Amino acid sequence: NCKEFGHVARECQKPKRAKDVTYHMEMMLLCKQEEARIQLNAEQANWRDDTDDESED
Repeated sequence: NCKEFGHVARECQKPKRAKDVTYHMEMMLLCKQEEARIQLNAEQANWRDDTDDESED
């Protein structure tokens, strides 16, 4: 949505934006640290838990 009056999303010519690059970089680094069995500090662990994409059923 370009937030313009009369905008129609399916006719929009602007390219779609990818998810935030910093989010993906943080997740990649945290996953690599977990795989290497490096202890995450409390702030990193909380951030990972808050941004986890998996649903908890």
